[in-house]
Amino acid sequence: MSEKKFWKKIRNNRFYLALTGIICAILLFFLVLYLAVPSYSFAEIEPFNGEFVYNPYSDINRINYFDFRSESIENQGIKVYEYGYAITGTRYLCFGYENKRKIDYPFLQSIHYKQFNIDKLNKQCRLVAPSHPSKGFKKGELTHLDHYRVMEALSPNDNSLYYWDIALSNGHRVNIIATNGNDFDTIKYLTATIGENDAESVYKSLETGNAYAVAYRGNLIDVPELQEVMFNNDTLKVSVSAEAKEIRFIGQNAIVKQTVSDASEACYVIKNDDTYIRTEIEFNSGNTLYLNPLVRHQYQYFFDLNKAKVMKGRTYLMWAVYIIVIVFLIRMFVINVISTEAKQNGEILNNNNTKNEDSRE
Repeated sequence: MSEKKFWKKIRNNRFYLALTGIICAILLFFLVLYLAVPSYSFAEIEPFNGEFVYNPYSDINRINYFDFRSESIENQGIKVYEYGYAITGTRYLCFGYENKRKIDYPFLQSIHYKQFNIDKLNKQCRLVAPSHPSKGFKKGELTHLDHYRVMEALSPNDNSLYYWDIALSNGHRVNIIATNGNDFDTIKYLTATIGENDAESVYKSLETGNAYAVAYRGNLIDVPELQEVMFNNDTLKVSVSAEAKEIRFIGQNAIVKQTVSDASEACYVIKNDDTYIRTEIEFNSGNTLYLNPLVRHQYQYFFDLNKAKVMKGRTYLMWAVYIIVIVFLIRMFVINVISTEAKQNGEILNNNNTKNEDSRE
């Protein structure tokens, strides 16, 4: 069937016309959904810098362990849900939510859609964490995405430590969380928060970085605990409750800067070219602690810079063009439907007149 005959059949058949209208309405819905997302301007890539160093750890007086994917997590007062159903696999863990976001972009998502989702989720949640980053995010996107402070970098089905380092190496202060869910594999993952175990204290611990991730085998009670993270006169000191196989200090671009073996404490002198330093502590049992980074900053009082902003002028211009095009397409469709109806009514009227003339004869 030729294209011309196809559209003629559509115009002359009410069922096909209605079906076409429904399909066009669905397409219009997704078109408006996608085109309503603003355009973002992302700051130039810049590693952490400055003469000051931010240490996220304070007095380690109480350690609480959480699996934020556990079915019983909300019974502990921690409100968490996973957001996202895009075919790209892009997902987020949302902490302390007031309402669950229902809208997502099910097909392809550019960095602008992901940043927009993060910003929208931040209005409804206490914290937003990209989950399984290696499955739903491109490495290049994590050099620019902003406005989130935690990342699910470890879980049974995903190891995204390198993606975590990508974000850190490009000046985004992001803290680690690890989850296990219903997976009962040999290695299990949890997040340890420091301080009280009420919901607000836990959220604050995750946000500020006063927490760490744990990968362990066997029983949790056998996992050594973090005892001290001190920074003084350019020297970082880390200590744990048992002798570690290795204590690794990791910096820019995931490069291991120093390794200390068979020790329960280790020191590292932060150099001028160290943008951030995070620590991994591995024990002979295979248990490992992943600490949040110490990062350089420019001002005496630490705060996170805004590195993703909506380009209002460009966004409004794009929306104006989109509206004009959509109105034009709707107008053309309506005109086509009206002309088809008029044509069919005219043919019926002519047929009736012809029958009347024949009966008179």
